[in-house]
Amino acid sequence: MAFTPPKPSLSLLTFLSLLLFTYARVNLDHSDLKAFSIIHNELGINGQRSPSTTPCNNPGVFCERRLSNNNTYVLKITRLIFKSQRLTGFLSPAVGHLSELKELSLPNNQLVDQLPPQIVDCKKLEILDLGNNQFCGEVPFELSKLLRLRILDLSNNKFSGNLSFLKQFPNLERLSLANNLFTGIVPKSIRSFRNLQFFDFSGNSFLEGPVPLMSKAGSTESQYPKRYILEENNNITKGHRNISSAAGPTAASAQAPSPSSTEGKHHKGKNGRRKLSGWILGFLAGAAAGSISGFVFSVMFKLALAAIRGGGRDSGPAIFSPHVIKKAEHLAFLEKEDGLANLEVIGRGGCGEVYKAELPGSNGKMIAIKKIIQPPRDATELTEEDRKLPSDEFFQTTREMSLVKWMRNVMTSESPMQAIDPKLMGKGYEEQMLLVLKIACFCTLDDPKQRPNSKDIRCMLSQIKH
Repeated sequence: MAFTPPKPSLSLLTFLSLLLFTYARVNLDHSDLKAFSIIHNELGINGQRSPSTTPCNNPGVFCERRLSNNNTYVLKITRLIFKSQRLTGFLSPAVGHLSELKELSLPNNQLVDQLPPQIVDCKKLEILDLGNNQFCGEVPFELSKLLRLRILDLSNNKFSGNLSFLKQFPNLERLSLANNLFTGIVPKSIRSFRNLQFFDFSGNSFLEGPVPLMSKAGSTESQYPKRYILEENNNITKGHRNISSAAGPTAASAQAPSPSSTEGKHHKGKNGRRKLSGWILGFLAGAAAGSISGFVFSVMFKLALAAIRGGGRDSGPAIFSPHVIKKAEHLAFLEKEDGLANLEVIGRGGCGEVYKAELPGSNGKMIAIKKIIQPPRDATELTEEDRKLPSDEFFQTTREMSLVKWMRNVMTSESPMQAIDPKLMGKGYEEQMLLVLKIACFCTLDDPKQRPNSKDIRCMLSQIKH
């Protein structure tokens, strides 16, 4: 009897089984396991339930696969969410060892003590929600190093000190510091948070200076963009809506006429409104169609007229002041060989020279004439200019083929110092150079609507000390 080889489907099934078995054997990273055990105990979770042998299976703990230094896959804790758990402990400094942590949400508990400075070691943190607890003390100044932070909620606590930690949050979208004990003034650097959509400073009675209030819309708009709103405005609006909705049915029920007497009038009024709306829509549609037709006709007429007259332009000097120089013949003297030799030079630059001359037949009108000079470059100058740009070898080690995209990724990475030339390092201006590069990244965003205007740029540049 002949030997029959195994079917390909059986081999594929065996391979998939081994792959699933390997994935199931992925364990939690040892440093994360040790840090979580400390955090678990000091938050007070131990008093409510015993920790599982695999923390990733615990409620509120989320893990993801990551490639470790020895090229093996391990599980890393990425989110810790314990909302309304009646926790009475404190946040341990061991949280800084969770290098892949993206979200830390502990709202509606009874946690005490200070916010540990080690929180700034969580470089990938995007959401920090500690609202409605009993935290106290000052917020670490280094909190602004969390460049990926999108949501920061420290409301309803006992935090004190100034707001100097609000320095650089390019990705921050939501900021709530309400009902604390903060002092000082709201920093102007908040204007540089381009993605900020909501903030709330209410309930801090020790804050000085102008704080945006929706009840004073005029003064608010002059200091803060319209996208900045307060939670107080939402509460006031909801209150007015509730009052009006509660009073509306009462008044309507008190004065509502009987249906039998108003049925005929309501039917006639409805038909009349339909006819009126139809007339209005027809008029608007006709006006729009007429405007478009007129515009298209005028464009076609101008194109036809230009084609009849000839699309080619005469060679000669270009006139940049048609209101002053009516005809090109007035500049015929420039076509002579010595046309500019007798004129007065009033300026020189890298692109040419500017001359002063009197316009013929204009009763003394003076004009400025610019002669553009582009000197030829030899091979040495071109090679020297090309050296200033990154070479092909540079882009062999990057994932981007664009210098702007490479700069953006470096500035949002954990080591933005890579963007600075090593020759400029060690002179004490690293922070200022990084700030300038961040402003440049804002000014080169793909969406022009997201780019800062000149006023915002001046505000951001004012933070540079040197």
